[in-house]
Amino acid sequence: MSIEVIAEIVAVVLAVLTITWHQQRSTDKLRDDFSHANDKLRDDFNHANDKLRTELAANGQRLARIEGFLGIGMPAAADDKAAGAQVALPPTPR
Repeated sequence: MSIEVIAEIVAVVLAVLTITWHQQRSTDKLRDDFSHANDKLRDDFNHANDKLRTELAANGQRLARIEGFLGIGMPAAADDKAAGAQVALPPTPR
């Protein structure tokens, strides 16, 4: 074999190795970026979910206070004894 053929083969092998190395490096970088974005999204979701649970509990307590004041949403025996029983509309027949 001549030196030119060997040089061409070595050049092709080096080009293939370089392309493979570059592709692997790009894939690793994309994987890291995706992993960081996924972690941030998970943290944001958990934060929003915790906030939603807190707001939901606060709204439930607020609704319970309103229902208690108006005397609605309570058993029939306790309706007329509620704090705002005289303020609320008359109970509907059951």
